Formats: sequence, C-alpha cells, structure tokens
Amino acid sequence: MNTFRAMGTLLGRRAFMGYVLVVAFVAAALFTYISGSSFVFENLHGVSSTTYSLIFATNAVGMLLAGTVFSRLAGRGVRLNTLLTAGVGVVLMGSLGQVLLVLSVGESLLGTWVTLFVTASGIGLVLPGGMSIGQAVGRMAPGAASALLGGLQFLFGALASPLVGLFGEDSSLPMALIMLAAAGAGLALVGLARPWQGHGEPDASV
Repeated sequence: MNTFRAMGTLLGRRAFMGYVLVVAFVAAALFTYISGSSFVFENLHGVSSTTYSLIFATNAVGMLLAGTVFSRLAGRGVRLNTLLTAGVGVVLMGSLGQVLLVLSVGESLLGTWVTLFVTASGIGLVLPGGMSIGQAVGRMAPGAASALLGGLQFLFGALASPLVGLFGEDSSLPMALIMLAAAGAGLALVGLARPWQGHGEPDASV
C-alpha cells in the first residue's frame, strides 16, 4: 500500500487516531515537564543542581517502574486498554494535583515533587500502552502507523515545551497548566479510542 494512501486511511480511522492523540497529548506533558522542571526546582525552590538531578532521577525511576508494571501485568493477561486507561487517569491526577496545589497553597517543593512523580509514573503506563495498541489497530499499514504514532508525539512535545517560558518566571503554574493539557488524552481516549470496545486486544476485531 502506498505510504501516503496508508496514512490517509489511518487518519480516517477513529479508534487509531484516538490512540495516536492519547500518546501525543501525554508526550506534550512529558516534554513540558522535561523543559520546565529544572526552572521550577532550581529557580523557584532554590535546590542545587545536584538535588535537582536526584529529583529528576527519582521521577525517571517512577516512570521505569511503571513501564515494568505494565509489562508484567500485560504478560499476566490484564487487558492493554485497562492499563492504558489507568495510566491516563494517573497522569490526569498528577497534573491536576499540581495545578490545585499551586492555586490552593502556593509553591511547595515536596508537593511539586510528589505530583510530578505521580504524573511521570502515569506516563510510564501510557506510552507503552498507547504505542502497543496503536500499532495493533494500525497493523494493516504498520510503517505508516509507526510514523504517525511517533511523529505526532514529538510534534506535540515540540509545540508544548517552549510555552513554559512564555508565561513568566515567578510561578510553576504555567508548567502545571500546560501539563494539564494531558486532559486531551482523556478526551481522545473516551471520545475516539473508546477502550471499552477492546480495540487492539488479541481477541478484538479491529
């Protein structure tokens, strides 16, 4: 199948595009975190570069552990859509928690660390889940499916990450609000992917 024709076909598939957008919105949150967290922790909370490295590494470990949990549970028969939905929920809980934290009690080093750890852990569930299911749904054109899944997540990340520095440097709220754009992943999951229909599962008809 011609590559452009295959992409056109996949773009017209509601379920496939739902999973693509889930991955893309969550990638936007991840890139925002990567670009904005050093400013938040070092400039706003005054931690040293060494302490920030420890914080960043801890959150990375949370993401890796979540990916390991995903692999183990999927191997034991837990449905991929269930794991993906749980991951999106965790990402939204963490990003919304950071927004509410700043609005209610102000800047908090520990609170910010905890909410970002939760968000990063959720991302560790969403990315392997979304990519796996997206590839399964788009298996009739695997190359085009891979290109869309990978390309759009980096496009969304590239668009989101520079926005953190455009809204001032006296609050972590801009980063938190941009990361909350991951709510788009929830909308894409419910409105387009519709995981309860079993798309991408081994026994599903897609």
